[in-house]
Amino acid sequence: MRKLLLGFLSYLKYRNKKFAHIGSNCFFKSIHSQFANTENISMGDNVYIGKNANFDGAGGIEIGNGVVIAPDVTLYTRTHYYDGPLLEALPFDDKMICSPIVIGDYVWIASDVTILPGVKIGTGAVVGAGAVVSKDIPDYAVAVGNPAKAVKFRDRERFETLLKEQEPFVYNKLGHKKVKIAR
Repeated sequence: MRKLLLGFLSYLKYRNKKFAHIGSNCFFKSIHSQFANTENISMGDNVYIGKNANFDGAGGIEIGNGVVIAPDVTLYTRTHYYDGPLLEALPFDDKMICSPIVIGDYVWIASDVTILPGVKIGTGAVVGAGAVVSKDIPDYAVAVGNPAKAVKFRDRERFETLLKEQEPFVYNKLGHKKVKIAR
């Protein structure tokens, strides 16, 4: 009954939201998430966005194929005009500076990440929990911290081998069940 009720509430919440593009097999319609300016948000195939997402698409958001975004992730594509010759009020005025966010294919963004306007996250990148991404993240990078910085790179050869498989996306290939590995 609870699942049915949440499904109905989710339907009501998203029924009038028009996204620029939604690929196949996308999961993002949590009752606990907020999506603004959805006409500027596009998603590739096999995109998974956890609950409590907060996406503002004013400047545009482009999410590639096979992207997994954990819960509590925020994407801002605009910021206040707060300095310069056109400033009319303090601490900022009514002008907005908008810049797109682009997330490449098969990116994993862990929980509690904030991504700021104008950032591009490269193919195969991993962004660690709690990171604040204010600058571009290169392909295959593992980035952590505030501000997020690349601390290592994934095995590009292994990544590209997996990419050639018929179904490389984790949830399609292995399901949602987790296997513990002790280290």
